[in-house]
Amino acid sequence: MDTRDKNASRATSAITRIVVLGFGNIGQALLPLLCAPSGPGVPIRLIDERMRPEQIAQIERARPPSGGPVPGWRRQRITRDNLAAVLDGEVGPGTLVINLATSIGSRDLIEWTQQRQAFYLDTCIDPWDYQDGVLAQADNTNYRLREEVLALQAAQRAGGTPQPTAVVAHGANPGLVSLLVKRGLQMLAAREGGVGGALAPQTPLDWARLAEALGVRVIQIAERDSQAPAGGRRPDEFVNTWSVDGFVAEALQPAELGWGSHEEGGPMAARVHHHAQGCRAAVYLAQAGAHTPVRSWSPGAGAFTGRLISHNESISIADFLTVPDPAQPDPRRPRYRPTVYYAYHPCDLAMASLGLLAEGTRAAIRAQRVLKDEIVSGVDELGVLLLSDRHPALWLGSQLDIDRARALAPCNNATSLQVVGSMMAAIAWIEAHPRAGIVESEALDHDAVLAHAAPCWAPIVHAFADWHPQPGRAVRRWTLDEFLVRPD
Repeated sequence: MDTRDKNASRATSAITRIVVLGFGNIGQALLPLLCAPSGPGVPIRLIDERMRPEQIAQIERARPPSGGPVPGWRRQRITRDNLAAVLDGEVGPGTLVINLATSIGSRDLIEWTQQRQAFYLDTCIDPWDYQDGVLAQADNTNYRLREEVLALQAAQRAGGTPQPTAVVAHGANPGLVSLLVKRGLQMLAAREGGVGGALAPQTPLDWARLAEALGVRVIQIAERDSQAPAGGRRPDEFVNTWSVDGFVAEALQPAELGWGSHEEGGPMAARVHHHAQGCRAAVYLAQAGAHTPVRSWSPGAGAFTGRLISHNESISIADFLTVPDPAQPDPRRPRYRPTVYYAYHPCDLAMASLGLLAEGTRAAIRAQRVLKDEIVSGVDELGVLLLSDRHPALWLGSQLDIDRARALAPCNNATSLQVVGSMMAAIAWIEAHPRAGIVESEALDHDAVLAHAAPCWAPIVHAFADWHPQPGRAVRRWTLDEFLVRPD
C-alpha cells in the first residue's frame, strides 16, 4: 500500500483518537509503536497522575508519522468520583481508551466509554482498589473481577444493540497466550493427522471438544525471564522488568487457577476454595501466589520453579475449554476442563524481591525500579505448555531477547515489547471489528492477531519434550499436587 492509499484508509478509520490512561513502563513502551509509521496515525493523549520530568521528555521526543501532532499529556489522578469529569472532554465517539493504570476500575471504565461510543482496550481487569494481604476471600480474586465484566457483557448482549468494541485483558498474558493455546491445540491435532474440523474449530465448544479429544489435562502459561542488569539490587528494593505495582498486586492475591475435571482427589482437592457464583471454572488457595512455588518447563530454561501467580487467562482459558456434562448441571463438575495456571519465574532480581512480600504485604518495600536501559543480557521466554495424556509436552511461545527488543522499538525491553506488540495487534482487530462489544482474547481471530504480533514476539518457537514435574513416576495423574513444590 502506498502513502496515498494508507492515508485514504486512515480517513475512514474507526479509531479517530487515542487516550492512554497511565504512562508507566508499559505506556512508555507503547508510545513509540503508536507513533510509528505503521501505527494508527491519529492524535494521542496521555493521562497519568505523576507525569515526572522523564516521562514528559519522552512524550516530547515522540514524533508521529506524516508530521502529525506531538502527543498531548495531562497530569491527573482518575478516581471513581471524578471519572466522568476528567474524561468528558477527552473521550467521544471514535476514541480508543487504552487503560494501563492499575488504580482505575476496569468494569466502570468499560461501561462509561461504551456509553460515549468509544472503544476500549486494557491488559488486565483491575478494581478501583486492590486489597493487599486479603488471602482467603473470594472478593480479592481475578475470578470476581472477570465475572463483573462478564455480567456487563451479558447485559449488553441482552439489549440487542451492537456496542463499540472493548477488548479486555489483552496484553502478553493475559492476552496473546490464549491465542497460542488455540495454535498449540491445532499443532497437536496435526500431529495426530487431524483434518477438517479438528484443525479449524469454529465455536468455543468445538475448541473444548478438541482439547478433550487430544487428552490435554494441564495448560501452563510458562514464563522464564532471564533478563539481567550489570548490577544488583538494594535489600529493600523491589525490581522487575515490567511494573512493580502491578506485579506486587497480583503476587499478593490468592493463588488462583482454572480447575480441571481430572482434579478429583489428592491433598489439594481438599484445600481449594470454590466460587459460589458465575462460570465456576476456577478455584483459589488460601495463600498468596508469591508464596506458591510450582514446577514448570520451557525449551530454553529447561525445568524451573516459578510461582503460581493469579492471572485472568487462567480462568478465561479454562472457561473457554469447558465441555459441560449434560447429565450433571453443576458447572463445577463438567465432562471436561483442563487445569490452567500461570507459572512465572521473573528475572532473578525480581525473584529475590519477592522476599519483601514474606509478611503478605508491601510494607517492606522502600524503593522500586523497572529494569530497562540497564539490562545487559537475557531472554523473556514466554509461552504455553500443553500437557496431554497422549502427546509429549508441547511448549509454544516467544524467546525474545533484549538485543532484538531494543532493535525493534525504543523504550522497550523484551517483556514490555511482548505486551505492547500484542496490544498493537488488538488495536488492528478493533479497527476491523468496531462493533463487537466486550470480547476476551479467546474470541479473537487467532491467526490474524498472532500474525500481526509476530514481529514483536519473534522468534516464536515450539518444542516437544518428554517432561513431567515428577520424573520417574509410574502413574502420571497430571494433578496440581504433582506440580506444587512442598517445603522440606
